[in-house]
Amino acid sequence: MKMFQDNYPERMKRIYHINASIYHNVLMSVIKTVMATPLLQKIQCFGQDGWKEALLRDIDADVLPAFLGGNRTDPDGNPLCKTFITHGEKIPESYYLCNYEKTIFQAPGARTLTIARRSKEEVSFKVREPDSYLEGEFELKEWDKDIKFAVLFTEKSSEESKPVEIVEKKRVDTCFGPEKVSIHCRKIGTYILLFDNTYSWMHPKELAFRARVRSPGVDENRKWT
Repeated sequence: MKMFQDNYPERMKRIYHINASIYHNVLMSVIKTVMATPLLQKIQCFGQDGWKEALLRDIDADVLPAFLGGNRTDPDGNPLCKTFITHGEKIPESYYLCNYEKTIFQAPGARTLTIARRSKEEVSFKVREPDSYLEGEFELKEWDKDIKFAVLFTEKSSEESKPVEIVEKKRVDTCFGPEKVSIHCRKIGTYILLFDNTYSWMHPKELAFRARVRSPGVDENRKWT
């Protein structure tokens, strides 16, 4: 609605809200803060009664679909007029992009982690040769969950040495496939994969990951073991 107001204010002739719920007044109180008065005046809201008559005052009965109180039907007599109106329906599971087969959980060399709610886990790798590569990938068990992920680095193993974030922490989901990581380790030291679930008050997160340090000159296509 805001897009129409800002860009096409005169193209919106009328908005009909049919079978409005008891929460309609709450919604409208929010909408009024961002909608201009001329557009608000074009909104008509109805409960279970009165809306058919209102539609017929603005739309000819031979144009209005039968399921909305008019006379128009599909050529086969269907009052839903599916030949020119797209109705919302359940999406077949074959169209779900998130239905990819989990691969890391069964992959060679993979480990699993369960990060409890309000907690985090770190996995450290010592790099002993400069210009090595830290490579890895991970995926969450549940497609509708995410996890904060970052990569840290410290040159010393001392507890007083504060790790530096070299890959910025961000929330990652693996809905469409595993998250892949490749870090050019220019310096010798300890590199840390951080899985952070401290922001979640309710849900633990289960994930599978595998990672390795590849020395300089080693083929990047070498198989995982």
